[in-house]
Amino acid sequence: MTRSSKKRLERHWVERAAKLLDCNWCIRSERECPDFIVSEGTHQFGLEVSEVFTGPQSEAGSEIRKREAATQKRISTLQREYEASMKVPLKVSFVGDMSPANLRTVVPNLIKEDLASKSPGYYVVFDEDNGLRVHVKREFRDDWFYINDTAGFVDRNPEPILAERIKHKSNNLSRYRMFAGDDMRLLLVANRYRNSGKLMFEQDPPSLDLRGFQKVYFFSHPESVIVFD
Repeated sequence: MTRSSKKRLERHWVERAAKLLDCNWCIRSERECPDFIVSEGTHQFGLEVSEVFTGPQSEAGSEIRKREAATQKRISTLQREYEASMKVPLKVSFVGDMSPANLRTVVPNLIKEDLASKSPGYYVVFDEDNGLRVHVKREFRDDWFYINDTAGFVDRNPEPILAERIKHKSNNLSRYRMFAGDDMRLLLVANRYRNSGKLMFEQDPPSLDLRGFQKVYFFSHPESVIVFD
């Protein structure tokens, strides 16, 4: 993900969280430390945005998220290869074995199907008994993804993960406050569209040590935001 696309995604999360909270947030500026300066009425605060993940973590980050990113990169390569020949918006979902040998059949099959001549809503499945099934639908916008990375176990006790991320981000509080003032907040996002982000509280959440942040928001995207203050 490029820096600009990452910032667009973070902005989307901030705007979506504000809507769920019924808050009139206005992003005044984008930064790197912290990510945003936000106003609400006459009040202004800093907002750092950080994604949180389930599963094993290393110094390099989430192991599950790294695998998801590698798979999505292969899918994006196929999408670019197809769109170099055919400019047709498609929803393409992959299930099964994403080996290079299996993926080599995808673009030739799509081109052969001549989807440009089909109406929106046209649907076809490519299943050549090679362990990979590809569902294709003619759509109005592109959406290429791996189904196996979207349906999995939900961690319903994310407290340790949130506590560790708050602790990590609090190391930068003095720098954040240099640009944002004393009211510094943290938005933690679990993107439940991905297995790596399947985090939510099954019961009422416990209290968290905010380590100097005025408020911490836990956004279990796309459904709910919990406020810790």
